[in-house]
Amino acid sequence: MTRGRRGASWTLITPDNHFVSRLAVLERATVVKLVTPRLVPARFGQYLVRLEPGGGTRAPLEGGEEHFLYVLDGAVGDLGPGGFAYVPPGAPLELRAPGGATLLWLKRPYEPASGFAAPGPIAGNRDDEPFTETGTPGVRRRELLPVDEPARDFAMSILQFDAGCALPQVEIHDEEHGLWMTAGGGTYALDGTEHSVEDGDFIYMAPYCPQSFAAGSDGGEYLLYKDAWRDGF
Repeated sequence: MTRGRRGASWTLITPDNHFVSRLAVLERATVVKLVTPRLVPARFGQYLVRLEPGGGTRAPLEGGEEHFLYVLDGAVGDLGPGGFAYVPPGAPLELRAPGGATLLWLKRPYEPASGFAAPGPIAGNRDDEPFTETGTPGVRRRELLPVDEPARDFAMSILQFDAGCALPQVEIHDEEHGLWMTAGGGTYALDGTEHSVEDGDFIYMAPYCPQSFAAGSDGGEYLLYKDAWRDGF
């Protein structure tokens, strides 16, 4: 038995669903491919990467993709647990974990916007700034990347929910999501179905997937990717 499920517009992957594979660009590392563009219509990739001590990239990665890293445990370079980094397109990406680490790695082709240069690199930690209250009691969020820059084509947010608190509506929108449960759990409503979710679960939500979340008795928290500032053409 597993809580993992797949619907027409969503996929729920739990830790017992993980299929461990590898990528040629990494050494002393294993990878769980949570989503890639093979899962149509996804336009990004998100991996759960486990680096052994001394593991990382075989050589700096260069190309047209942009990257986002979020460290779950251990250390990658100067990033410890809760540390994150945005690497813009064209900039080299190098991963090295002398003592080992587990991280989320998101990558996607950058979508330029006319009149705007590509955004620059960003690094920090989830605890660098306080979470801010939303219009919904018991729900807070922290934006890890600026949300007021039209040059930036995606956002990364952490949403926190007190016990029993929930999103105020069932959302249906153009943005796709990659969601990693960072703490707690609750119930996720996905296209008319309800699913129990826990720390370490991942959900892919396609554009226009009806979606909502209600935290359980221990509250809940998740790291959320969404594309932004583009019209989908």
